[in-house]
Amino acid sequence: MTTDGILARILETVPETRPFLEEKYDLGPGEALTTSDSLLDVYAILLDGLVRPVLQPALAAPERHEDLLRRCFGFVEEIYAIDTELTRGAVYFQVLESLLDAREYLVNAVPFLQGSIREPVSKMLSAYEVEGYEDGLPPLSRAPSGHPPQGPVL
Repeated sequence: MTTDGILARILETVPETRPFLEEKYDLGPGEALTTSDSLLDVYAILLDGLVRPVLQPALAAPERHEDLLRRCFGFVEEIYAIDTELTRGAVYFQVLESLLDAREYLVNAVPFLQGSIREPVSKMLSAYEVEGYEDGLPPLSRAPSGHPPQGPVL
């Protein structure tokens, strides 16, 4: 994925973000969202399109929406993999730090932190001395097929 395709990719991967992005860009339902130059809005796309309206409610829901959470964190990993200071900063400050907004966000996110974002989250938890995670995230364990590995439940 290129930096220019961020908006198109979030809409493809996490279509639940569409109504919030339509509102952000003041578009009517179904009206086409521009997908070029989305790098300029990556912080707002992540916070106002993904984190606040979709990811945090899914992490706080009494019943875990595993498919949605897998898609959300998969998209975040794709953005992080672009490997620019802007995209990595946006992921860190808008998504990863948002996991600290409520204990349930972090605890429910741990099983979905599998790829390239696992290490930065682990370092963040250790640096901030988050209770129960002072040494970072626990090692990944093998889980039954189709289910994410489980971390500690606090």
